[in-house]
Amino acid sequence: MPVFYRFFFPLLLTVFTADICYAALDDLPLIGDKFPVTVSANGNKTLAKELEEALKIQRKESAEFQAIKRLRAAGRFDRDVIVRWLRSEGYFVGTLNTTFDDGRIYHQVTPGPRYRIERLTLNFPADVAPPEMNSLPIREGAPLRAEDVLAGQDFVRDFVLDRYCLYEVAVDYDAEVDHRTQQAFVTYTLAPSPSVVFGETQISGVTSLEEDYLRLYLTFGKGACFKRRQIELSRLALLQTNLLTRVDVTTSPPQNGVVPIAFELTERNHRTLKAGIGYDSNIGPGLTLGWEHRNLFHRGQRLETEAKISEIERGLTGELTVPHFRRKGQTLVLHSEITHEVPDAYERTLGEVGARLSRELKQNWTGNIGTVLEFSRTIENEQKKDFALLSFPVGVDFIHTNDLLDPRYGWTFGVQTRPFINLYNTGTRFVKTTFVASVYLTESDWKLQPTLAMRAATGTITGESLEAVPAAHRYYVGGGGSVRGYAYQAVGLLTDGEPDGGLSFGETSVEVRLRLSNSWGFVVFADGGYAYPDKNPSFGEDFLWGAGIGIRYFTSFAPIRFDVATPLNKRTMEKDGVADDSVQIYISIGQAF
Repeated sequence: MPVFYRFFFPLLLTVFTADICYAALDDLPLIGDKFPVTVSANGNKTLAKELEEALKIQRKESAEFQAIKRLRAAGRFDRDVIVRWLRSEGYFVGTLNTTFDDGRIYHQVTPGPRYRIERLTLNFPADVAPPEMNSLPIREGAPLRAEDVLAGQDFVRDFVLDRYCLYEVAVDYDAEVDHRTQQAFVTYTLAPSPSVVFGETQISGVTSLEEDYLRLYLTFGKGACFKRRQIELSRLALLQTNLLTRVDVTTSPPQNGVVPIAFELTERNHRTLKAGIGYDSNIGPGLTLGWEHRNLFHRGQRLETEAKISEIERGLTGELTVPHFRRKGQTLVLHSEITHEVPDAYERTLGEVGARLSRELKQNWTGNIGTVLEFSRTIENEQKKDFALLSFPVGVDFIHTNDLLDPRYGWTFGVQTRPFINLYNTGTRFVKTTFVASVYLTESDWKLQPTLAMRAATGTITGESLEAVPAAHRYYVGGGGSVRGYAYQAVGLLTDGEPDGGLSFGETSVEVRLRLSNSWGFVVFADGGYAYPDKNPSFGEDFLWGAGIGIRYFTSFAPIRFDVATPLNKRTMEKDGVADDSVQIYISIGQAF
């Protein structure tokens, strides 16, 4: 643990200090900048700083400014920006004096009095009740700021959209000012519109998809309160099925209070060939080949087959996913697998079939239950053992992130428990329970947009001794998906350099992900963990720590990951019978977690 603190937190401090320095340098004129500028506002340093920031943003984003060659032309550009900004903040009678000296522009601002809102008015049709005045994000007596006026317009529009069934929701605003009293009068007007409901919904353009299946993704029905948001939500849900390339929606004019809807859909090719390659310096290269059909029986059933080939594994898997099985939001997954694997801990030949039923419990929450039957032959320490394991996995997952393969915001939590019984020896029974949680925090306003990603996992196996639990179902720690810097499965007790696995484990990972550009990123990380021989994990005790750096190349679907890690608690042959390599390399797709 002390080694971790000595290594990682100075590195983390260095990274964030570098980001702050980048931000500070951004505030200085660029080398070769012909138009450095200084703004003063009669001693109001806050106002001067806000004006300088507005100028910096407008100069950076304006193609007109980039084409300017002369100092006075740049000064005129700045003046337009300053005047517009002052008015947007409620300063209508300010003065601006601009001078030029030694290649620098000086703007002296006298803002004058700030206009304030004297009266707010909501002008609504008689059949629509307006919101309470104190609920608006704009207040009487507050400065007349354009941002607040627009926020009030958005609030009023959203209020009406949420509570009424109007065919059109058009909210305009009018802001009048009295220069004699420096007062403002703001009025929001809702245009009259009939109250309507959804009518018949037509779906056209599909050839192989069944129409009643597609209607499961519509968030509204005939006779429901008309809301344009529901149309857009339905359109998005249809696109997210990955079965369509385009969804066009047409709304007809109301007929007797009813609005007919028409969806014009364009199907995509439902078959895909896939290939992937990865590399782990301890395992070697790995190749994945697959084929997918996303609409096998015309109702979005997805059949996936995949072959994996690496130095420690040869396998073939198949999976059939049936969405909306017997009820909306419920998914059935049938899978089978044939695998031969030879990691350092054991050798196993496996044949497995199983089924899993998952259901959306509430927003972001998913529950699943299933059954798996596996027949395997395992060789461990030159002893051959045969198993026929029947298990019943049950789990709950919470996922609230912006992206599954490259999360930057949110958090996740999952718990999975799986009782096992050996049908060859019904006295052998054990239960395997695993907890995993992660959190993602991003400071998008910083130069490098750093993301702090943290993950923790633990688990326990109860009911049997370590020797009685099949080697393949014990916990192992170490490698690319675990503690980077150590050999695959090698963080825990070892016998003659071979991992024994554990009845419990603990893992934690911390990453700082920096965005260098739209295509490239940089990562520093530290991982720690251990597999314990007892069923009660001593989280943090005996942890072995690894740390490293990585490069990310961002594609349209997921980042490509290249990590280099080193063990911080390097072991030698005299300790545990193992010698850790100084460097481990990992290449894969998607973030580490």
